[in-house]
Amino acid sequence: TINTAIYVITNLIILFILNIFTKNLIRENKTPIKFTNKLKRLYFLSFFMLLLLVFYKFSFCLYPIVLLFCPIISNTINIYDKILNRHYISTARKRLNNSKTKIIAITGSNGKTSVKNILFQMLSTKYKTQATPASFNTPLGISKFINTSLEKDCEFLILEYGARHRKDIKKLCKLYGADYGIITSISAQHLETFKTTNNVAKAKNELAIFLQNKMCVFNFDNLYCQQMFTKKQGEKLAVSIFQNQNVFAKNIQIKDCKTHFNIHLNNQTFETKTNLLGRHNITNICLASCLCFYLGVNETQILNTIENLKPTEHRLSLVSAHINILDDSYNCSPTSAKEALWVLKNFGGNKMIITPGIVECGGKQYEINFSLGQQMTFCDWCIIVGEHNKKAILDGLKSQNYSMDKIILCKTLNDAKMYFSKLKPCDTLLILNDLPDDYS
Repeated sequence: TINTAIYVITNLIILFILNIFTKNLIRENKTPIKFTNKLKRLYFLSFFMLLLLVFYKFSFCLYPIVLLFCPIISNTINIYDKILNRHYISTARKRLNNSKTKIIAITGSNGKTSVKNILFQMLSTKYKTQATPASFNTPLGISKFINTSLEKDCEFLILEYGARHRKDIKKLCKLYGADYGIITSISAQHLETFKTTNNVAKAKNELAIFLQNKMCVFNFDNLYCQQMFTKKQGEKLAVSIFQNQNVFAKNIQIKDCKTHFNIHLNNQTFETKTNLLGRHNITNICLASCLCFYLGVNETQILNTIENLKPTEHRLSLVSAHINILDDSYNCSPTSAKEALWVLKNFGGNKMIITPGIVECGGKQYEINFSLGQQMTFCDWCIIVGEHNKKAILDGLKSQNYSMDKIILCKTLNDAKMYFSKLKPCDTLLILNDLPDDYS
């Protein structure tokens, strides 16, 4: 009938408009939605059910039934995904077991990806080495790389072991093993799930426990890592930038947009420089150098690698254009934020910082961001993005009598860009952390 036709056409128009609106919403996000296979299944199932309702005149009668079955269908898809994931992980484990590849596991609150990249470049000078891309540090992310990219003649595979809960690293060790390990540092990160820094330390120590009779390298400048080092049985090495250890660095300075330092290796001291900026990156270099030397890479290969290292994107990488831009926009911690500010302080000209603050700090959220505000007072302009940590950072700045005229408040990163024009050639901008605009 005509009424039915009008009903169907009207609903189709509404569905079409809704689809366009959804696509525009996705496109406008700073961090676009990634359509995984699971999301695609849920999306098309929902679309199909809506389509059925469009063509049924008395569709309102079906709404209670649809609402009842949606959770059931969703859970069924989740069960299917879990079975698929277990198969994927099992396949990766078998592939590893059938190879002669040695696993180097890296964990810590921060620095995992940087150490992995440095270690990969150093170790590749002597051995066939592979490493997971970006920050693949979960069971599925690691299994994906092993299943699709692991080569048969790979001698060393470098993996990041990440954790948001206790026993996460223990699980990764059981799944993929570890023949050698590096523990970078422990800090107040992911406290939303860990609650306390002690719990973070216990989680990271799961790697050291797994490596009781195997080599593990520790950052001795971190108190928690010191404690792990003391308890660790079997082979172990330590590095430092403040005291003499198995490998250590001294005289760290920022000059000519490079970090110059002396590294003590194999009872010898070598003067060198690197494109990586900051003291924390020198710690990362020492950690990688220490394990590489233990594995037979010589001093010349290590030093050549140090001088040719390229910064990891968004981890205090320097972009020199009209102004100097220090891009430290990847998820920062209190420790890495402190080091990024130290680097900024060593640059000439006017200095501007833009930051939404530090997140996932649990009950210490206000305290950590208050301290961040106090550390930012040497900057000529401070741009605070978003509402999440605004009060804490402002209070920290005010506690040091920082001029309110130099503080700029913005809702989003895009809003803040208009203020970059304040900077002139040779001035420096630090982008410290970068949250999506809809973070909460």
